[in-house]
Amino acid sequence: MDPVRLFGSVVERAARRSPVRARTLLTCAYSAVALKGRLTYPGGTIAAQDRCNGAVASMIVDGMRHPERACVVNIFMPCELLYALGATPMFPEGISVYVACTSCAEVFCESAESSGVPESFCSYHKLMLGMESTGVLPAPAFIANTTLACDANQVSFRSFAAHAASPHFTLDVPQEFTQQNIDYIASQLRQLAHQLEETFHAKLDLGKLQEICERSQRTLAKAKLFASRRASSTLPMTLTSELCLLVCTHVLLGTQAAETYLDDLLAAQALSPRSPAAAAGNPAPPRIFWIHTLPNWQHSMGQIFDEAQSAELVGNDMAYDVLHLADQLDPQDPFDFMARRLVGNTSNGPAARRVEAALKMAQEAAADGAVVFGHWGCKQTLGMAGLAEKAFDEAGVPLLVLNGDGCDPRNAADGPMVTRAQAFLESLSRERT
Repeated sequence: MDPVRLFGSVVERAARRSPVRARTLLTCAYSAVALKGRLTYPGGTIAAQDRCNGAVASMIVDGMRHPERACVVNIFMPCELLYALGATPMFPEGISVYVACTSCAEVFCESAESSGVPESFCSYHKLMLGMESTGVLPAPAFIANTTLACDANQVSFRSFAAHAASPHFTLDVPQEFTQQNIDYIASQLRQLAHQLEETFHAKLDLGKLQEICERSQRTLAKAKLFASRRASSTLPMTLTSELCLLVCTHVLLGTQAAETYLDDLLAAQALSPRSPAAAAGNPAPPRIFWIHTLPNWQHSMGQIFDEAQSAELVGNDMAYDVLHLADQLDPQDPFDFMARRLVGNTSNGPAARRVEAALKMAQEAAADGAVVFGHWGCKQTLGMAGLAEKAFDEAGVPLLVLNGDGCDPRNAADGPMVTRAQAFLESLSRERT
């Protein structure tokens, strides 16, 4: 048996009988990932990916071992406040992806469903709720989420907070990008800061918060530069590399690890200019822009999309969702800095707004085609897919709607997904010859 699957089966058995032991097994495994990241030196996108992976793994381990200083958040929550207070963010997308890569997701999804969570619910959140209901994921000190984009988080975080008896705060994000709405969010963030101070028994140092926001600003500026150069470069990015980029412009934003990841990518990009023309008889693989989350745990998808072998990934819309604001953000006003990112996010508001932004991103990256990943239980992608097909078709950019699951293998049909992905890439290759 595959070692990862063997380990996953051990964790699944432990989760049913001894959740503390299952938690220990997971934290030991993720500590090894964290150690690998610390021992990896710069040099290319894969090394950068390993270092970033290590930082995320370390964050998950710290949150599971020290829940008294952990705050469970959603992917869009600005985490600079947490870093300034010495708290550790944990987010369902990160936890669930790591569990999926450890081949033990099913037991937690099944546990959540047996507790009343609908089968059709978003798998990222379902898996997190299953980990909590089994006792593998300990009750955090605080839970905070936004209303931005994701419908599932408005249910899952409230349920988690009630069951774990953890204090809970929800940031209400208006859809229109106005100064009034930005001020409204900034006011909520100040309320959140006050509650976090009480929970973590610490006083927020505004100077430290400004320094963290300055690092966030530098990271976003570097991400914008990286995105602007994608059309003129070719890089062996993987599904995991793109996922790391997404995390670095969201939950990890404000940390040194996030800025370092962008430094590493820019260094690799500078050494990888795009050839003006493919060598005769050896055409370059199609360039693909990805929309929504990435199934990096799924080996069959990795064989197709990883490391520019069958296709070259040239960006994903969630990683780039606030880069258009990078020049408008002032880290010296931290609460406005964080609020502006939420209101101005391309995923905030009508799906047509996100589709329009994604099309522009794909064109700027010189993508040959795009993939909308219809993650299981995500109402956003369900409603967006038809709009995306129409908009991309009118713009002459081929698009594939690929349905699957970002963390639950029960909802990922390898055969049909591989067939559709390969057929799509083959059609792109024929169009280019």
